[in-house]
Amino acid sequence: MRLVLDEFIEGAIRPGFTPFYIYKIIVNTVQVGTLVFRLGSDEEHRYDGHIAYTIDEIHRGHHYAYEACLLLRKEIRQAGYDHVLITCDPDNIASKKTIARLGAEYVETLPVPSTQRKFFTPQEHDKEIYIWRMHS
Repeated sequence: MRLVLDEFIEGAIRPGFTPFYIYKIIVNTVQVGTLVFRLGSDEEHRYDGHIAYTIDEIHRGHHYAYEACLLLRKEIRQAGYDHVLITCDPDNIASKKTIARLGAEYVETLPVPSTQRKFFTPQEHDKEIYIWRMHS
């Protein structure tokens, strides 16, 4: 597996957005999903997290999101972070398994505030927040 930088969004594409990287997750020669690494503070990413991943449905069940996050660790450290936040919906079992496999610690579950609602789908009401520490 490897991560291929697809795009770096430098400035705010709209108010409230920090710079972020979008990576293709490649297994052999096939793109199986994407991984996003958002720069910014814990407060700025309390609800959306520093990391987001999506694995295409036909490629799920192989721990690709977990492996991609491990590959991203080097870039996280190089960006100066000793930890990042990862969030998920309370009913997203697959994401929760990935987060647990990473050894991230549960922090809290919070409702998405009205000021942040425009950045989420109508179905996203609450977010579980985890901290993933960059141990050596």
